[in-house]
Amino acid sequence: MARSPLAVAFWLCMSLSAPALSESSQPVWNGLNPQQREVLAPLAQEWDSMDATKKKKWLGIAKRYPGMTPAEQHRTQLQMRDWYSLTPEQRELVREKYKTIKKLPPDKRQEIKQKWRDYEQIPEDQRGGK
Repeated sequence: MARSPLAVAFWLCMSLSAPALSESSQPVWNGLNPQQREVLAPLAQEWDSMDATKKKKWLGIAKRYPGMTPAEQHRTQLQMRDWYSLTPEQRELVREKYKTIKKLPPDKRQEIKQKWRDYEQIPEDQRGGK
């Protein structure tokens, strides 16, 4: 089940920045190593059409992936799949929400993070919305 655009926006806000790669680094899907292809599998169909900035972000996530807990790895896989299941319009809405959240003062962002953590503790069948 796809997550709401707000949930994806929140995830984007909470994600760490991807490490820098050279701008000329634009590997095609078949140019990725097996571990990268395994981690980034939900993105396989979109990969070759992505711009360099997006590829850098996802490659950074793939690099951090082995150090994640199994729960974090599972969540990352679901979030990748959810992001690429959104329509272009939904993605744009998520990006706009992300920009809005990034402009908030740190205490307000922290408040949103805490509300999100509280929301995640609610069993899925008892959550409102999607």
